[in-house]
Amino acid sequence: MGLKNKIEATSGFTLIELMVVIGVVGIMVAVAVPNIIGFLPAYRLRSVTRDVVSCFQEAKMRSVKENANTAIMFSVVDDQYTAWVDNGGSGGAGNLLPDTNVGEIIFNQMTLPRDIHFYGNAITMGYNSRGFPSTSTGTVYIKNEKSNYRKIIMSSAGNIRVQRSADGNSWE
Repeated sequence: MGLKNKIEATSGFTLIELMVVIGVVGIMVAVAVPNIIGFLPAYRLRSVTRDVVSCFQEAKMRSVKENANTAIMFSVVDDQYTAWVDNGGSGGAGNLLPDTNVGEIIFNQMTLPRDIHFYGNAITMGYNSRGFPSTSTGTVYIKNEKSNYRKIIMSSAGNIRVQRSADGNSWE
């Protein structure tokens, strides 16, 4: 019985062992947190770019499905975009302005996160009922505050392409 009680009394961790483990974990967190924080702006930019590309794809699908024009308006001032079915219930079809009073349905509206911005000229692009661009081709420019840039291009066939840049001038 004496040996069993001695083994039970020595099992577990000492205070010193716990302090060493806490210290090692603290050092690992101190090294990892700045890297994670530095990664977030680039992650947000990629996320917004994916959202805009998805909005273009949804607009193209809706235009064919509903046999109506769709449009996406990008506001550089407000850093937001609005997508709607531009069917103009009272004759305003194709005017590239959202008018919910005549039955036009806004299907996507988003304000960008505070550190992501549209830049360049405000632009409205859309698709006709066959899924082709109802406006001329266009480009949407997006940047974050860490000098990362994205350019979303609509081709004359209605396809969407994304390019990136570190300086806003040379694109890959």
